[in-house]
Amino acid sequence: MAVMDELEEQEEQQIQPAPASGINRIIKILIYIAMGLVGITVMSIISYYVAKYATAQQYKEVASIAVVKPPPPLEVYNFTDDFRVNTADKDETHFIKLKLSLGFEQGNKALSTELAQRTPQLRNIINLILAGKTKEELSTIEGQLELREEIKASINHVLSEGKIEEVYFNEFIVN
Repeated sequence: MAVMDELEEQEEQQIQPAPASGINRIIKILIYIAMGLVGITVMSIISYYVAKYATAQQYKEVASIAVVKPPPPLEVYNFTDDFRVNTADKDETHFIKLKLSLGFEQGNKALSTELAQRTPQLRNIINLILAGKTKEELSTIEGQLELREEIKASINHVLSEGKIEEVYFNEFIVN
């Protein structure tokens, strides 16, 4: 039995792991630190190239936008009196008060003179257009934009020295 006991003791000693020495433990810690540093370095490199690619794409988008100069400022003809007209509403009476300016090409003195000479005619055209509108038509932005275009087309129809490019509402009140 003594031989058996000795064999069992030897097997237990072989099976039991050797206690980790201080050097093995330091090596494992250094390996973990090195793997962490490699991971951080790889992530930094990937982030750099992704940011560089995104910036290049953004620059391509900005570069593809055509830079257009704003149009030159227009010369303006201002009506001295405001327009006051009743709307075309059947149920209730509503009132429009409007101050208006007309924009045309700079330096066109002939058109400026024609506008001054035709002021009564232009006022009549604008009053007729306004009197044909209802409060509902004039209370939306779309309705006001359509009104601008209608006034511009009607005035351009009677002018001979040039064309109106813009109609500006300096004041627009619908009551």
